[in-house]
Amino acid sequence: MTDAVAAIAAVVLGGCIAYLDARPTWDDAGVTALALVIAAAAVSFARPSRWRPIGIVVGIPVVAFHVMRFGRWDSVIAVAFALIADSVLHLRAEGTTMP
Repeated sequence: MTDAVAAIAAVVLGGCIAYLDARPTWDDAGVTALALVIAAAAVSFARPSRWRPIGIVVGIPVVAFHVMRFGRWDSVIAVAFALIADSVLHLRAEGTTMP
């Protein structure tokens, strides 16, 4: 997988998660966080050398949807969830064990 394909996949997955999260009837932050973790890990698994940008690109659409729709920045934590997932995957790929 090339960098461009990984970036497109990350944006599409993040956009789909953001769209669902911004729906008026959706009120489950835990499921959103888990979806971000899975999406970021899946794309990073295919392109492990780009784990940091992928984590950011997967999480940014959630923040953008919330800022545009509600005018709030409280969903910035979504980027942190995606980055945590990618960093754990990156450490595991390098053979480093987590404490």
